[in-house]
Parts: sequence; C-alpha cells; structure tokens
Amino acid sequence: MIDIHTHLIPNVDDGADSIKETLRLARAAVEEGITHTVLTPHHNRYWVTNEKDKVLKLTKEVEQAIQEENIPLTVSPSQEIRMNEEFSEELFAGNYLPLDENGQYYLVEFSWSDFPSFARTYLQEMLDAGITPVIAHPERQRPFLDNPDLLKGLIEMGCISQVTASSIVGDYTEEIRQASHYMMEENLIHVIASDAHNTYERPFNMVEALKILDKVYGTTYKEYLVDNAEKIFMGQKVKPFKN
Repeated sequence: MIDIHTHLIPNVDDGADSIKETLRLARAAVEEGITHTVLTPHHNRYWVTNEKDKVLKLTKEVEQAIQEENIPLTVSPSQEIRMNEEFSEELFAGNYLPLDENGQYYLVEFSWSDFPSFARTYLQEMLDAGITPVIAHPERQRPFLDNPDLLKGLIEMGCISQVTASSIVGDYTEEIRQASHYMMEENLIHVIASDAHNTYERPFNMVEALKILDKVYGTTYKEYLVDNAEKIFMGQKVKPFKN
C-alpha cells in the first residue's frame, strides 16, 4: 500500500517534530501495511516554505535514517503545494515536486477558508499541459464544505481528489466525517491517504478507515481508492469509479 500524502520530514512544518517522531511514524506506517510513503511537506502555506532542493535533500536524510533502523519502508519526495498567485509560474518553471517521477500528478492544497479567483485558470493550465491536479482533503476545507458543487466542477474539469483516512474515521469533526462520506457517495473522491503528521494526534488511521470503507461501500470501492495511490505514484491514468 502506498500513502501519497504524509508529513514525516522532521522540523519543516506542523508534521514530525523530531527524527525520533519520524521513525515512530515510519514504524507505524509499516504496522498499517504501508510499504511506501510520499513525503509531502507543506509549501507556500503561510510562513512555511519547503523548496524543491530542500525537500530532495531532507528526503535522502529521512531515507537513510529509516534504513539504519531497518524499517521496511521506502520514501520519495514531493510537496503539498498551497495554490497562490505565483503557483502556475513556479510550476512550469520546474520548481515544484510531483507525486510521481514523470510529473503527471501534483498535490495541490487550497486555503482553508477561501477558493482563490485564479484557481480554475491555473488548474486548467495544468490539465491542458497533461498534468493532473490532486486536490488535497477537500472534505476538510470550508469552500468545499459549503459548496460541494465547487468540487464537482473541478472533478468534471479533470482534477482528482484525495480524502483523508482520519476524516472517514471521524477524528476531526462530525461535519468533516459526514462531508467525506457525502463526497465518496457522489463519486467526488479518487484516492485515500493518511496526511499523517505524528503518532499521537494525527496518525495514519488507514487500517480503521479501510475497515469502514469495506463495510459501508464494499471491497471494490475500497480497493479503488487504495489502488489509485499506486496509479498516481506510477504516473498512470486514474479513471472514474464505476458502480
């Protein structure tokens, strides 16, 4: 199982606060059945910047630390990129890290409270260039909570979206839990990821979420959300779910 959204790199954002916590997260990932984590520190979010070269360097350090502890987990570098006015220019200048080696998918985050006026233009530019935006955790963001049709429109454009395991489990609010299920029922979700930040407040929760998916939606849909993580990582096309 591949987890395409994690915050294991220590001391760069609100994720792991030490290399010890990074290693605890790595062990927890393995216990959940995860074999590979994509490291996606926040970039362009408020005061947090994690530029491409920095993430590449730190990913190698995390990889070495994991190997020294003989933890059977592989990692790769990427970013959770907050869309701002410079997003498109920076993207096409090659300054961002994709989720896959071929540059087919980028993990895109919006403001918690606002959907910027330029967002649709930038997303369309990506799609026109053969790049698929992966919208991070729409079930946790106010613009999509207030207006699910906004997300539906982006999906119809060609974007795909990622639900957080802890949202399904109910570790955030009841509103977020209900929103995650509504979005899945409306086929607005394509992939599940943990968005794990630490082992005590924001863990992986993948096992528990997958149990709920299996029970509520069935094995086929659960496997669809899991398998698409591998498709994204391999740069392969993600197709809509067919009931």
